Amino acid sequence: MKLPLNLGITVMLLLGCTSESPTTFLGKNPVTVKFEKSYNLDGAIIPLEILGTQNIYILDSLLAITTPQRDTLYHLVSLPGFKQKKSFIRKGGGPNEFESALRPLAVEKKGDDLLISFYHRARQGIFHFNLTQSWLHDIDIFQDTIKLEKLNEIYRAYNIDNESIFVDNLDFLNLNQLYAVYQWKNQYITRLDTAVVSGLSDQKDSYLMASTTIFDKSKRKYAGGMMFMDQLNIYDIENPEKSIAITSSSSPESLSDASRTIMPLKKEYYVDLRAGNGFLFGLYANQNRKAWAMGDTPAEIHVLDWDGNALCKLTTKEKLIHICIDPVNHTLYGLAEKDEIYSYNLNIVPELAN
Repeated sequence: MKLPLNLGITVMLLLGCTSESPTTFLGKNPVTVKFEKSYNLDGAIIPLEILGTQNIYILDSLLAITTPQRDTLYHLVSLPGFKQKKSFIRKGGGPNEFESALRPLAVEKKGDDLLISFYHRARQGIFHFNLTQSWLHDIDIFQDTIKLEKLNEIYRAYNIDNESIFVDNLDFLNLNQLYAVYQWKNQYITRLDTAVVSGLSDQKDSYLMASTTIFDKSKRKYAGGMMFMDQLNIYDIENPEKSIAITSSSSPESLSDASRTIMPLKKEYYVDLRAGNGFLFGLYANQNRKAWAMGDTPAEIHVLDWDGNALCKLTTKEKLIHICIDPVNHTLYGLAEKDEIYSYNLNIVPELAN
């Protein structure tokens, strides 16, 4: 028996198509927002010559520069004058190799000491680096490891209070992102939410769920800018029903769409996300990987509040690969590709001015 020509073509087309699996955040699609206002920032290059710069961070009144190709992983300069300099966290080997120490989670005061927290897979938990005592004694001093023994595939972990840890971890079997509140002293989970449902079916595509993230301890909120999808997720730990995902696209593609695109043509969106003065700053590429790597496109930075409201868009003449915010001096710092660091005055932006 032969199928009619038109019917046969239709059947083949249907069999040949792969249905799209949406990417959702807490069961909802992202809300489309528009950045109506735009401001151009003029940059001033900082007179620092530090080779092998990978990333930049603000640690209290210091600018920290990660230098993984050197003997020490961090180089510090004081703000705003860039005069005092210090290197810390020497490279280790074997169990002392701090492969994740290039990604500080948070910095906070404990008494007179400034502590930087890191998540370390081999140590199965969060450990702290005492920057103050390390600076004074010229040795690396680590302390206060918080064990997270009953959780696997941890992506980020942040200290909420003296008993609770917020954990972002991957459900590798179903390829979903899970958010949990973990009581570390008693080693049990008090809250668990399936946050991001990726829609992916192949575990080799799990890297597409990569996000650059930030946690605000005072607001009890966690934000993640997705790298391979035009989506920024804001999770409210105290009130998960108020959590929101936003996009600047009227028809954002899903991660399933991204998985079907060859690597050089996969689009990158949020390549960095930082916070300062109560706002989020997302460095937004919106280009395929080849164009982003080889091009010299001026930076575009989305500014929004922690409720997901779009405030404005910032642009610079320079292409930036990372940013950080100095909330005290109202300055945005940007890292360019040739180890150059630029400073930008945020006081010219009415929405951000003191």
